[in-house]
Amino acid sequence: MLGSAEYIGLATTFSAMIMTNLVGNALVIIVVFTKRNMRTPMNFLLVNLAVADMLVGVFIGVRFVINPTYQHPNGISGQYVCKFITGGTPAFTAAVASIYSLVAISVERYFAVLYPFREERLTPRNLKLIILVVWLLSLLWVTPLYVIVTYREDIRTCGEQWPNLLLPRIYSFGWNIIAGVVPICIMAFLYSKVVFRLWFNQEPNADETQKALLRSRKRVTKMVLAVSIVYVICWVPTVVVYFLAYAIPGKEKVHSLNHKITIALATFNSTINPIIYSFQSQRFRNGLMQTLCSGKRNSNRVVPIRSQQQQTSLQMTLHNTTGF
Repeated sequence: MLGSAEYIGLATTFSAMIMTNLVGNALVIIVVFTKRNMRTPMNFLLVNLAVADMLVGVFIGVRFVINPTYQHPNGISGQYVCKFITGGTPAFTAAVASIYSLVAISVERYFAVLYPFREERLTPRNLKLIILVVWLLSLLWVTPLYVIVTYREDIRTCGEQWPNLLLPRIYSFGWNIIAGVVPICIMAFLYSKVVFRLWFNQEPNADETQKALLRSRKRVTKMVLAVSIVYVICWVPTVVVYFLAYAIPGKEKVHSLNHKITIALATFNSTINPIIYSFQSQRFRNGLMQTLCSGKRNSNRVVPIRSQQQQTSLQMTLHNTTGF
């Protein structure tokens, strides 16, 4: 159990991150749904990421801020409350969905940059299917936690209770694969191809429209690359410490202060994304200002276009192949 000073410090940290998380990600969703020019396939993937990040914030808040402040029910009711509300398992379900939303975004960027004119690249039907698969796979991977998380009398809170030590070692190692090795390798491979195409393999005689499209793709790519790099920095320590908590012989360390600090780091990952959008995307900032100031109109032209035909062509291409 945490001492009062430790709890206050963690609760304050979590509360600040969660409030920023909820406000920032809610604004992302509002901007995309209220601005017609923001309703692109790429941005709907970012909306899915924002929803997942908000759920991380809500259930992490329940687990680490609200839960320690009241007498948790025990018995059968306490077990089910732990599994589905106060134990943090829904937060980890949403966290996996957040991670694989980033993977889906990297796939979208790959096809948008390397195969921009393939009509089957990301249709509305495919988009819905991708989002559904992301959430189903997330739920499937976290299902063991819904089984073994319960109210524990020894620590007087919700916790994992495995029947033996081998199973948590296998499962915690699996987190390193599912939340670490697999998404990092996929994103590293796809973004290396994207970066090479955009920065090192450009068309030598591109016209004004092509140059504008290239600038837009670079901008979006830099933004999602920043989001992905922050994810790696935040999640690698989290999954490694989770594995070591079970792998190192001795007293169980999965409920230690160090483990809680890594959970705070993972929560920070869900909080920082809207801030990255604000710094990296002028288009998002414009949409956000229009939303907050409701009533002001702003032109969404990317660059001056000499002819109406060029403008129409560029706007259609940007709408289909870019996001923020």
